[in-house]
Amino acid sequence: MPYEFFLEMLYPLPLRHKKMFGVDAYYIREKIVFALCQKEHMHQDNGIWIASKKKHHQKLNHQVKGLRSIKSYGIKTWLLLPEDFDYFEEQANIVADLIKNNSEIIGNVPKPKR
Repeated sequence: MPYEFFLEMLYPLPLRHKKMFGVDAYYIREKIVFALCQKEHMHQDNGIWIASKKKHHQKLNHQVKGLRSIKSYGIKTWLLLPEDFDYFEEQANIVADLIKNNSEIIGNVPKPKR
């Protein structure tokens, strides 16, 4: 499991794991919160994918350094904290705190499937 330290930071939240685009996505109740990607063929997008609405991206960028968009997929509502960022673990801790505090700037409720 990639980025085990990040999951440990989120204990004891009731995280639910699901595969999405071949990455490990995590939900809290109905809300998708983040995904973890660590793949050899997608190294530019390895890291913590943060689910967020576009209207919250600016606020999220002010709180978490090093965020950028995901390059491999055309996902506009997600931001990436890349694993090769110098302060990856330090910034991952900030993301974990935002999730633990149920911040409105992280997470999306997916549209129901038809």
